[in-house]
Amino acid sequence: MGVIKSFFRVMYNNKQAFTGMIILAFFLIMAVIGPLVIPLDMGTDFLNRYQWPSFHHLLGTDYVGNDLFQQIVYGSRSVLFIGLLASFFTVILGFALGALAGFAGGFTDKIISMLIQILISIPVFPIQLIIAVVFPVRNVIMLAIVLAVLSWAWLARNVRASILSLKQREFVLVCRIMGLPKYHIIFKEILPNVTSYLASTFVLNTNSAIAASVGLMLLGMAPYDATHWSIMLSNASTQANSGMNTAGIFNMMVPTAAFILLQMSLIFFANGLDEALNPRLRATYKTGNKKSGKLPPWKRKEYCHADTR
Repeated sequence: MGVIKSFFRVMYNNKQAFTGMIILAFFLIMAVIGPLVIPLDMGTDFLNRYQWPSFHHLLGTDYVGNDLFQQIVYGSRSVLFIGLLASFFTVILGFALGALAGFAGGFTDKIISMLIQILISIPVFPIQLIIAVVFPVRNVIMLAIVLAVLSWAWLARNVRASILSLKQREFVLVCRIMGLPKYHIIFKEILPNVTSYLASTFVLNTNSAIAASVGLMLLGMAPYDATHWSIMLSNASTQANSGMNTAGIFNMMVPTAAFILLQMSLIFFANGLDEALNPRLRATYKTGNKKSGKLPPWKRKEYCHADTR
């Protein structure tokens, strides 16, 4: 409970991160619970098309009379699922290869480092587009793999640098002298020291994966989902002609605003995540607040004990 309490205390005092956390929590709750309590009617009702927001249609209706709020709620599930799944694959792949390169060294390190440099130097999205053309994407898992397969290089590079630094620390040297297996050293000793970085990277990669998935869907290289926000944008542009038709302006504004809010919340949340999870940063944050008097006396408690290993 103390760790959770200190996490939320640090996040609360970082107003930008706290705002992002609240907005992100809203989208997550909407994606998980929304489709269970809000019905979806994707029929046609031309008499009620291009309706402005009202009590019956909270965000208005589209070019065939479908409720935009219902589509945003149902589309949030697929948008977040694709982004989170792709980011999960990216973090797993980036950490595994970065840790292998940093810990093994030698020829293995040279091969992985060369691959990292190649991937960092090329534009990712055009290659993802080529992969989606060569290997047709038929489900969201394949889409997540396409998004992750070229997105792990920066993470692997930073993890490798952290491993090279950490493996020279005393606690790692003691483990090696004791003959502990490598998987124990990596997962029990080194991983906790990079967890905060991996968490913030996971959030930022989710943001990047969502943006890339929108591009692939708009180009028709991903599975069709009528309620996905990118499909809503495509229909607003091609079917409702929202750029010229002022009656259909909400067809374009609603999914655009949803994308902006979601990506803003991910960036803001990631901004404070490393500070909230990193013991050293929490200790520094605590000391700085005590010196500056930002916290009242009854709240001036140590957020955690810094890792002194």
